[in-house]
Amino acid sequence: MKSFFWSVIFILSSSHFYSQQNQLTTGSSEIVHSRLLNEDREILIHIPKSNGGKNGTVHYPVMYLLDGESFFNSFTGMMQYLSSIGKIPEMIIVGIKNVDRKRDFTPTHYVYWSDGTKDEQALGNTGGGEKFLSFVQNELIPFIEGKYPTAPYRMFVGHSLGGLAVLNAFVNHPSLFKSYVTIDPTVWWDNRLIMKQAEGALTKDAYADKNLFYASANTMDKKMDTIRVMKDNANANVHVKDNLLFRNILQQDKTSLLKWKWKYYAEDNHASVPFISAYDALRFLFKGYDLEKDMDDPTLTGEYIRLHYQDVSKLLGYELKPEESFLNTAGYIHLSEKRYKQAYDIFRMNLDNYPQSFNAYDSMGDYYLAVGDRKNAALTLSKALEIQDNPDTLRKLQKLQSKE
Repeated sequence: MKSFFWSVIFILSSSHFYSQQNQLTTGSSEIVHSRLLNEDREILIHIPKSNGGKNGTVHYPVMYLLDGESFFNSFTGMMQYLSSIGKIPEMIIVGIKNVDRKRDFTPTHYVYWSDGTKDEQALGNTGGGEKFLSFVQNELIPFIEGKYPTAPYRMFVGHSLGGLAVLNAFVNHPSLFKSYVTIDPTVWWDNRLIMKQAEGALTKDAYADKNLFYASANTMDKKMDTIRVMKDNANANVHVKDNLLFRNILQQDKTSLLKWKWKYYAEDNHASVPFISAYDALRFLFKGYDLEKDMDDPTLTGEYIRLHYQDVSKLLGYELKPEESFLNTAGYIHLSEKRYKQAYDIFRMNLDNYPQSFNAYDSMGDYYLAVGDRKNAALTLSKALEIQDNPDTLRKLQKLQSKE
């Protein structure tokens, strides 16, 4: 009767049984003391290699990841790969390691199974979810944002009971994060309380700029399907049924303007679904981030780049400028192909975006040299040298002056 629920509690009452035990190589570990929880919390932190960029102008979205000891390495590797091919932005990942996950991830103290029977021993240490979210909001987030180059985009990711914690934040604290990723959450908790709360919350206007990705694994009996399960009351099948009911709540919402996606993974169970669903979540949340055009594409104009980053800024909720190195490379490719207008527009954009950059002025100087505008070449190369001494730039300027 309770076999599925026992498996959920067993898997998630401590570290996941598939936790990674290899040496941490993708980030660092920090201890954050929580006065609210009255304990030290170990946090795993990944910072992109660029670490704010050469001039400290690059800031990164932040993923707050529950069950950090289980998912930190795999999620970091996925993010690094997808960002390296331009599908998503580089991100800071904050993996929160567990102390007592039943206490921290459950929003209410609840000791009853779905059939109404009481079980203090299995479910007793529960109900600390609000205090845990207060730790995240009032202690952890200020610590991360005070120490690292963060952008104003926060994502919250959790699996199973962690997924319930994500939904609790989504429903009761929607302003805390920009995006929420809940992976096969235990929405049956406390007689489906989170589902009832969601129905009321989505009638408000707090979700106009929010995103939700909801993943559901296949935990049903083998002879069951997603159509018949809606009429089935066996405990082993209730988890999928509840996920489908939550999907219905999202489908019926006509007022909140929430951007959401619900996906069922027929070939994955509760333990295998996190990795594949995290990939899908990142692709959904950052759809449109990819520039699509290659840097050697003749149609990659300054105007195209400007409009693209305007759209990406709307997607992220804050202004995002193209990286200086990207614009510099694209400009030189156009310059080498004698596409002078495209080259000028892109170098000009770099100057506008990074007016204190030696490199932006030096590159514009190369453009003026290529088109034979010696006067402006001398002016921009001189400006570059005012910002930073460079022997190559000095040689170019001296060669110009020697011909006058």
